[in-house]
Amino acid sequence: MDLSASTLILFPPLDLKTDRENGVLVFDTTLLEKQPNLPTQFLWPHEDLAYAAEHELPDPPVDLKGFLNGDQEATILAAAQIRTACLNHGFFQVVNHGVDASLVHAAHQHMDAFFQLPLSRKLSIKRKQGSLCGYSGAHADRFSSKLPWKETLSFTYKHADEPTLDVVNYIKSS
Repeated sequence: MDLSASTLILFPPLDLKTDRENGVLVFDTTLLEKQPNLPTQFLWPHEDLAYAAEHELPDPPVDLKGFLNGDQEATILAAAQIRTACLNHGFFQVVNHGVDASLVHAAHQHMDAFFQLPLSRKLSIKRKQGSLCGYSGAHADRFSSKLPWKETLSFTYKHADEPTLDVVNYIKSS
């Protein structure tokens, strides 16, 4: 695994910005969408790619219906499935979670709206070094010389007996 810092060179030249506070190089991914070819920094070697047809994830979606109904056997099964998926891939899909479909749809609309914002607005709530919360774009947390093509907006949630507006307040305050 290549952990060395390397210079990012994109062609044709793009509007690169350096975050002077913590030395993170940032660029607007919407500029890349207009390029005729994917920059070589984003091309991963064939052996590092996973193809859905070849490597179907064997883990079934985690069904939470039994857990939500207090079924102890279903809870144990769901916990085992989550553990296995986390150890194998780091993620899992959940079904029968009880979240209203209209709420899921609204969340997707809000996520889409956020990621369509100008880069300057998204960077106003950028994730600070050492924090888990905030916006991170493109290769801010790169783990090798190969660059992932992604943007993330992360926040934590702490369950309380009363509803809170912690996430809304965080975003509005930034």
